[in-house]
Parts: sequence; structure tokens; C-alpha cells
Amino acid sequence: MKAVYISLIFILLNGCAIGNTPFAERMDYKIGTKVLFLDPTRYGDYGDLIRADYLISGKGFTHISKNENGDIVQHWFYSEVLPTHSMKEWVGKCKIIYVVDPKTNIIKGWDYDKDANPESCRDWL
Repeated sequence: MKAVYISLIFILLNGCAIGNTPFAERMDYKIGTKVLFLDPTRYGDYGDLIRADYLISGKGFTHISKNENGDIVQHWFYSEVLPTHSMKEWVGKCKIIYVVDPKTNIIKGWDYDKDANPESCRDWL
């Protein structure tokens, strides 16, 4: 019985990385790595419900722009939390940008896109 309790505690401690903070930390780990896509691409399940009745899939890599330093800016639309979710502050679009070095294709940084709700960018359990 003691082993069951220890296993349950271990699972709870390791499996509860949900929310906006783990999402942001995961994005931070991508800094310094090469981008996987150079051209816009759409998710195959765009617009489909991907979690119960409150989360739909985003469009994917939507477009490219350049910033004032000449860096490539990749615009990504990951998902959208619908108003049917009980946590109203999470409602909105999860949209981010990657700032990419045009010579090496290395991610220099990331941020939330201008019309995104950072709280809708979450790791879901």
C-alpha cells in the first residue's frame, strides 16, 4: 500500500505541469535552435475541436514578416480557447512569433503576437 501512495505522489508531482508558465518555458527552450519550417504551413486539423468543447486548433504557421533589424518574424497560431471554457481569462487566441536569424535560421527569441491572449497559450493536462 505504501508503494501505491509513493507512486501516486510521484505521478502527481511529475504530471502536473499545466498552464501558461510551462508553455512559456517550453518556448524558451526553442531559443538557439533551428526553425523546423521556413515556409508557412497549415495544421491539418485547423478549426477542429481538439479538447472537449472549448479548444480548437489554430491555423499553424500563418505568415512571415521582418522586424526593424532585418530578422525574419514567423507568425504562429496554435489554438483558440472558446468562450465555453469556465475560466474566462483564458478565452482567446494563442498566437506567438519567433524571431529568426535570416542567415542561420536560428531562433533568436519569441513573444506573443499582437492580438494574442497569453493566458490562452497553455500546456493542457
